Amino acid sequence: MKKNLKKIVFSLMALSLIFLAACSSDNSGEADATGGSGSSGDKLTIKMANQVDANNFLNLGYEHFKKTIEEKTDNVAVEIYNGGTLATSDESVVDLLKNGTIQLSTSSAYGIANSLDIKAFNLFDVPFLFDSRDQYYEFLNGEYGDLLKKEVSEKSNLYLLGFIDLGYYSLLNGKKAVEEPSDLSGLKIRSSSADLHLSALKAMQANPTPMAYSEVFTGLQQGTIDGVSTTTPLIYGDRFYEVNKYFTATNHVLLLHGILVDKKLYDGLDEATKTALDESIASYVEEAKKLVTDAESKAIQGFKDAGVEVVELSEEQREIFKEATNKVAEENMDAIGQENYDLAIKLLSEMK
Repeated sequence: MKKNLKKIVFSLMALSLIFLAACSSDNSGEADATGGSGSSGDKLTIKMANQVDANNFLNLGYEHFKKTIEEKTDNVAVEIYNGGTLATSDESVVDLLKNGTIQLSTSSAYGIANSLDIKAFNLFDVPFLFDSRDQYYEFLNGEYGDLLKKEVSEKSNLYLLGFIDLGYYSLLNGKKAVEEPSDLSGLKIRSSSADLHLSALKAMQANPTPMAYSEVFTGLQQGTIDGVSTTTPLIYGDRFYEVNKYFTATNHVLLLHGILVDKKLYDGLDEATKTALDESIASYVEEAKKLVTDAESKAIQGFKDAGVEVVELSEEQREIFKEATNKVAEENMDAIGQENYDLAIKLLSEMK
C-alpha cells in the first residue's frame, strides 16, 4: 500500500512539473509574437507584403510608412516584401495577415470581401458610385467607413486602420478607340474574377474575360484577349500600352485598398509605440493620395508620349457609360447586401 502511495505521489509531482513547463512555454511564445508588446528594450519587426515592384507607387507608400515609423520610434523595424515574393493575390495578402506571416499591409475591397466574407466591401466595385476622389474619402471617413472597421474587427483577428486608393479603373485595347459602350461590343477584355467587375464590363457590351494578372501582357501580345480593364497607373506601370494602343479613361471604379493590421500586435503595443504607429498610418494615407494622383497624371502623359490614342471622356460621354451600367448594383445585390447599399445611397445623397 505504501509503495503504491509513493508511486501516486511521484506521478502527481511529475505531472505538476510538466504543467508548469507548458505554461512557461506558452507565455514566452506570446511575448515573441507581439515583439515584447512594444516594451522597453524589445525590437518589434513589422512585416509587409505586396504584389508590385519596388518602384510602383503602392510600394513607395509602404516605404513612406517604414521611414516614418522608424524615425518616430527606436524599437520598430519594418520589412517590406514586394514583387509578389510573399503575396500572389489580394486574397493572399489577407490570408498572410490572418495567419501572422505578415503584420500590416493593404488589400483591395474585393480581396477583403472574399477573404473575410464581408459583403459591405463589394459596394466599392459598383461602377460610377462616387463623383470624385474627395467624395470617396469623405464617405470612407464617415459612418460607412466605421461600419467596415467594425465588421473587420468582429469577423477576424485584424483591425482596419484606414483607407487608400490605387487609382481609377480604365480600359486599354488593341482594336479601336472606345468612346461609348457600343465600341466595346465583342471585345474580349481581361477582368478580375470579381462579380461586379464582370457585370460592369458585360453592361458596357464587352466580353469580360477573367485571367491571372501575371498573364495579361502575354495575353495582349498574343491576342488571347483584346484589352484589359484595371487602374490607369497599373496599365502604364506594367507597360501594357506597348502592345495595345487605345486607352479610354472611363474612371468607372476607384480601387479601394484597406490598411489591415494584426490585432495581437496592435493591442500589445505600449501607448507611445501605438501613437507612433497611428501617426505613421495617417502620414502614409496622405502620402498615398499624392502618389496615386501623381501616378495617374504621369500615366496619361506617358501614354500620349508613347503614341497611344487617349480618350478622356466628356461629361456627356461619361453619363452614357454610367447609364449603361446603372443595373450592375441591382444585379449583384446579394453580393453587396441591400442594407449596405441603402445606407451608402443615403449617405451619398446627404453629401451632395
